[in-house]
Amino acid sequence: MTNDFSIFWQNNEQASALFYDLLTRAERNAYDDLFLAQLAAYREANGDPAHADIFAAEYLLANGDAEGAVLCGERAFLARRIDCSAWQILARAYRSLGRWEDALLLDAYTAKLLNRPLAAEDVPPEVFTEEVLDRLSVASGKPSYAPFAISRMTYDAEHGLTTACTSFMGEFLPQLTSDLPPYYVGVYTEQEQQGNKAWLLAQIHNAADVAYYVGGDFIFDLIRGRRAPGRAELNLSPGQSVVLPLLGTADFQQLRVKTPHIDKETPLTIATPNFFRLSESTALSSDHNFIVGTPITAQHSPTRRPLVLNILADALPWAVVRGNFAEWMPNTARFFARGTIFDQHFSVSEYTYPSLPTIETGMYPHHNGIFNDKITVPLRREFVTLAERMRDLGYTTSNLMGDGVGVYNEVTRGYERLIITGYRLHAYEGVERTIRHLEGLGDTDHFIFLHTADVHPWPYPLFQITSSVQARLPLAERLSGAVGSEPSPYMRRTDLSMEACRQGIRDLDRALGTLYTYLEEHYAPDEYLVSLYSDHGVPVFSEHHYIVSPDLTHAAWMMRGAGVPEGVVSEELTSAVDFYPTLAHLCGFPIGDDVDGVLPKLFGGAGREIAFSNSLYPTKSYCLRARAKTHTFHLETGTPVLANGTVDLARSVSAIYPRDYEGIAGYETDSPELRAFFYPRVREFLAGIGNNGEFWPQMHAPRPQ
Repeated sequence: MTNDFSIFWQNNEQASALFYDLLTRAERNAYDDLFLAQLAAYREANGDPAHADIFAAEYLLANGDAEGAVLCGERAFLARRIDCSAWQILARAYRSLGRWEDALLLDAYTAKLLNRPLAAEDVPPEVFTEEVLDRLSVASGKPSYAPFAISRMTYDAEHGLTTACTSFMGEFLPQLTSDLPPYYVGVYTEQEQQGNKAWLLAQIHNAADVAYYVGGDFIFDLIRGRRAPGRAELNLSPGQSVVLPLLGTADFQQLRVKTPHIDKETPLTIATPNFFRLSESTALSSDHNFIVGTPITAQHSPTRRPLVLNILADALPWAVVRGNFAEWMPNTARFFARGTIFDQHFSVSEYTYPSLPTIETGMYPHHNGIFNDKITVPLRREFVTLAERMRDLGYTTSNLMGDGVGVYNEVTRGYERLIITGYRLHAYEGVERTIRHLEGLGDTDHFIFLHTADVHPWPYPLFQITSSVQARLPLAERLSGAVGSEPSPYMRRTDLSMEACRQGIRDLDRALGTLYTYLEEHYAPDEYLVSLYSDHGVPVFSEHHYIVSPDLTHAAWMMRGAGVPEGVVSEELTSAVDFYPTLAHLCGFPIGDDVDGVLPKLFGGAGREIAFSNSLYPTKSYCLRARAKTHTFHLETGTPVLANGTVDLARSVSAIYPRDYEGIAGYETDSPELRAFFYPRVREFLAGIGNNGEFWPQMHAPRPQ
């Protein structure tokens, strides 16, 4: 198919026939020499390596080689993070080796995907430790709800496994891919009564629907740390200074702080962070356990910048804003006029759950494995995130405003502190939080992430819109959005939804104006690097909705500071995956071979020929727009994406359009030159998404006839 431009996509019929032959043999338990021969032929025919490893694991397990089955099953699991067949064979192999904890985790994924209870009757009771139950709770819950657990697991011999909706407040979060101290779940408390938030949440901890009614605006403070059993010592070198986060585990417990020059007590309370600046070795003691956070080093380095700040303006629709930038966002337009604005920047996905991992890893969703917002599978350990890179450089890494999207899937594992809530991500709060953070830790080199959602449209009436819009609109326009509760990528264009979005843009800019002024007054231009970008756009201005149209995927990206050209509006194509290599270039960290992004030409890189935007949402049709400078390649399958992120591309419809008329009937264009340009590049991108028409029985999809 590589050099055939007569048709865009053809399945590998030889590999498909071998797949179904192997599947039939597996269903008959015919794991014999002929099965092995067919498996070898499947590999030789360039069959899916993950499918081949699943078949190999089944053969090995059937023939008594559980360890070999684990090797093949784990390889398939690494290649396909969400694949019921890989989970099931690997879980069986783990059971054969007595690796009950690993088997249970995969069973939990399967149960969640197939919407059935987690069965564990064959598991020895001693396996159900607190750590195992916590991991099962995360695997059985919703990926973006951290630190709430909608299926918090408990176990007793009489009732087996039972679940309840609660949170991890006052506890450590389970983690699978990091060797750092785990996150302790505190409550964000700033200039208010100590212990009030912890008390409040404790009262409603187990209330029905607590995650739904409280999770959207309750602010948690997650800090990496360890539990101190009543005592802890911190040894500092002469001249060394740190800021130490501490949290209590009992109401107003007394903490004794002893240094060579001080011996005093101070109160701590449950799950409430307190911070102490230490400049000499210190002994801490209490009658109760307490939590010692990761010390924050108070020291600048000439190899780092004092501040690297990433601002995710969630859903800021550059396709709409760019023509009104100076009017709608005057503060942002003024600030970044002394930097670079990428005018032709596109998101890879249409909503936040896959977009955040894309930006944080520089990888497409079908490569990093984080695309299914129903299954909590963690990011692979070897995929190094932006925050991990910056922490390795010695920066203090802080997510001062974010949601729970990156916590359970461990995309945000590189941050030492995460201040998160479900939906209440107002820029004015994040800006003030950031300024206070900088003023308290002015002698530290910072990498800060700020995720704002002022612009993000939410389905009305499930979510309240800003009061200024409610009061300002005439009644007919105010009532124009009173019907429907579509997910945000499918919201309709109404007077109410458009005005709410415009107001959110103005609110965002007004708040950021305060931050821009603070930075200009307190930092020299070469002391900071500020980036503002969006993860996707919005549909509410679209007359004709399409899931990967420019309104939803033409995103914002602008930078200012050390190493960034001034006064540039760049017309080169860029993608969300390109932010990672750009920050690597400007900050000096390495890039792994797994990164899909490229360095823009503006910074001396190769740049890109095509920006890919796609909707890889299970149960929905797969849609792709591959945009080059003058033309767009369009593809849609009409058949739904499977849970494992694959789809049969042989049934797709594709066309090429001029960029200004993409997707509009009657503007299709074609030529040998356009096919020769698009076909090989788009096929390469789709490798791993196309499934060659090969379906496992668990996918609930018919086999091709």
